[in-house]
Amino acid sequence: MAFSQFFMSLFKRGQAPATCIICEDETFKRGQAPATCNFCEEETKIKWKCTNCDVLMCAKCKDKIHAKLKNSKDHNVIDIKEIGIYRGEPDFNVLKCDIHSGQSCVMFCASCDTLVCALCIGNTHNGHVLVEISKGFNIRKEKFKSGQKKIEYKIGNLIKIKNEMTDVNMKDSAKYKDLIQGIEAQNVKVKNAADKYTDHLKSELNKKWRALQTEEIEKLEKVIVSLQGLLSSNVEDIVLSNDVEKLFIESSKLSCALNIAETNLGSISFLSGQISPNIMGSLQVVSNAVDVRIVQQFQTDISRVVYLSLCPDNSLWISDQDVLQKVKPVGHELTVESTFNIEVYGLAVTPTGDLLLVPDGSVLKQISGKTGELTDSIYNMSPLDPISIHVTKDGKVIVAAKSAGSLWPATGRRVIFVMNQKGEHETIYEHDKNNIRLFIYPLSITSTDNGNICLVDQLSKEYRGRVVVLNRDGDILQIYSGHDEINNEDNPFQPVNIVTTPSDNIIVAQLNNHIFHILNNCGHLIMHYNVGDAGISSAYSLCFTRNEEQLYIGCTTSVGSSEKAKLYEVHISGC
Repeated sequence: MAFSQFFMSLFKRGQAPATCIICEDETFKRGQAPATCNFCEEETKIKWKCTNCDVLMCAKCKDKIHAKLKNSKDHNVIDIKEIGIYRGEPDFNVLKCDIHSGQSCVMFCASCDTLVCALCIGNTHNGHVLVEISKGFNIRKEKFKSGQKKIEYKIGNLIKIKNEMTDVNMKDSAKYKDLIQGIEAQNVKVKNAADKYTDHLKSELNKKWRALQTEEIEKLEKVIVSLQGLLSSNVEDIVLSNDVEKLFIESSKLSCALNIAETNLGSISFLSGQISPNIMGSLQVVSNAVDVRIVQQFQTDISRVVYLSLCPDNSLWISDQDVLQKVKPVGHELTVESTFNIEVYGLAVTPTGDLLLVPDGSVLKQISGKTGELTDSIYNMSPLDPISIHVTKDGKVIVAAKSAGSLWPATGRRVIFVMNQKGEHETIYEHDKNNIRLFIYPLSITSTDNGNICLVDQLSKEYRGRVVVLNRDGDILQIYSGHDEINNEDNPFQPVNIVTTPSDNIIVAQLNNHIFHILNNCGHLIMHYNVGDAGISSAYSLCFTRNEEQLYIGCTTSVGSSEKAKLYEVHISGC
């Protein structure tokens, strides 16, 4: 008897069943006779249900009657307590591959956390940890349940934050008080710095005043002696004489001497600076959280991805300084399109798709985006040697360069050239208004939409460094030297790469841990984020995709390791 027919027979007999054994609906709870076994129609202690036969059974009939039915060993018999929970066995045959049309998924790749078909296994996932789809289903089920718990926790936490924001008066807020304290602390810092620099200027004034006085007195004494030698005792005789030739000669000498006597004495002036928000700081609404999610993970065949740049066709140039490769992401793998055994100290792709390289020499190298030919470019820094390179959105080429000599301590010149697409030097940055070096060793450069140039300035061979932000006029807007919560003597600030985000902020990668420092376009810290939490270690080089929706992160490996470096494509939000 079918399950539905069984219930109809009960109603025909004028019997109302007890609480429904499926939904426990109160409609059936009226103290009437309970349901009986579909086979014997006597036993009320229902224990089992066969989902294939759609019948309810007592324990006795399950073994004596149902077990004798044809193919019953293949039937799915479940405990009556599971009715309402059980949804049948999952059908994995409906799963189709997202990459290869028409192919069914046959395994689950635990390494990549994704379903794969036979073609996927052969092309991309060979050597990965592959498990049955059923096991992958259980893995995903646990992640899903865990994710649900995280969502519930986050909702509760957000509601708590919302209530706190609603109930707390602005001036009673701990965050508001922290901001006020930060502003006041910066005020004290600026005042102390101004007092210190005032003392410095006074000391410099004393030195320059004495030096200038000595120099000007010596200059005046020389002029006096020179003029005294030209005085003629017989000037009246020459004037009254008719010796035309002598008069012209002597008067010319006198005129020349008088011109020399018009000596412009030097003076010292104080050129007052301007107090700007860049010195004091600014208020800005920022996100309180950065989210980094790995989209794809690639294995390279080089040990370090020190340099990384994207081409217009979405292929990538990568280099470990000794080998240069053009690679293209295809599925979950990198296809190597070309390889050059060339020393590289920096690279950047122009808007036209040409690759500019920093070589061992004064002239940048170029690889044509059309022909792939390696030639000298039109960008010449002679007699200086380039250090690093950046190409702006409008095609300007920014190159840091140095003269020969010791790197640390710095000797010779340290310069940044801004060049147009003809190779002409439009702007040069080297010293501030007090003739002090702007930077020591610009390891990495980027630019922002407001025209600022931001660079990683390496201060020692141990990679200790800072971030220097220059405006269009070459003035230092900000120097960022790390954060007290992260950086100290045991864990110094060691920035190695810098990139501008789509929202015109700056991401700085740090060598000695997994921290990204996120600054605004004037160099003020917004927040820091540990990309190790997303599963990324030894991040080094950075570049955004053309649509600026994803970030590529090139990594390095341990010194002496035989492993190859990884390249990640990540989605990053909140910065």
